[in-house]
Amino acid sequence: MRTWNLNGFRAIVTGGSRGIGRAIVEELSGLGATVLSASIHPAEAPFGATEVITDLATPDGREVLLNSLTADWDSLDILVNNVGLNIRKPTIEYSLEDYEQVMRINATSMFELSRLLHPRLKRSGRASIVNIGSVAGSLSVGSSAAYAMSKAAVAHLSRYLAVEWAKDQIRVNAIAPGWVATALTEKIQQSPRAMQTIAERTPMGRIGRPEEIAAVAAFLCMPIASYLTGAVIPVDGAMSALSMDITSALREG
Repeated sequence: MRTWNLNGFRAIVTGGSRGIGRAIVEELSGLGATVLSASIHPAEAPFGATEVITDLATPDGREVLLNSLTADWDSLDILVNNVGLNIRKPTIEYSLEDYEQVMRINATSMFELSRLLHPRLKRSGRASIVNIGSVAGSLSVGSSAAYAMSKAAVAHLSRYLAVEWAKDQIRVNAIAPGWVATALTEKIQQSPRAMQTIAERTPMGRIGRPEEIAAVAAFLCMPIASYLTGAVIPVDGAMSALSMDITSALREG
């Protein structure tokens, strides 16, 4: 069906060289999009994107990305703001530098790239921005206060821009993943106790996979999703829907 592909679409994915970002790059390119990945780290193996190596947390790094766009990228159909960082430690151990680094990478880069690329997205007439947040933006999951603040900002920036830019035919949505098996959660995956906790607190009983986040991101970019904007979609195995399971506790005595 014509609306279930991305043939002819141009996409930029930030943090696209690994983890969730790489899975999104591969999903979009597999559906026919031409993809540019902007990341501070080069990909470890070939994948379906042109790479721009730059630090998007800085104004100079964002300028590198903009300057890399050739004339045929004057119109942009997809922007996936995925680049992110977490410094996992208690709030009282955070320095101001730690806090500002997390906010620059997770929130400021997203705000600035969306703003700077707005003219190209507007020219598309069918543009979609997908912002990668986290369930940590609405739940306390022990990821760090700064990270949680940054991901709450992601969710509300997405809602706000969806309203402000609807007139420009730019849809804006966010995805809020739960725990996902990537290099950033490697320490968690190596801890049997942590993995048991995830299984117990997630109704589906397991950690997520990057391709499961990528599939939702791709759907949000498709013409078939043309009336979907301003949403923050949890992709977390129902973790954010669970408060407590009293029924199970009663069954167990």
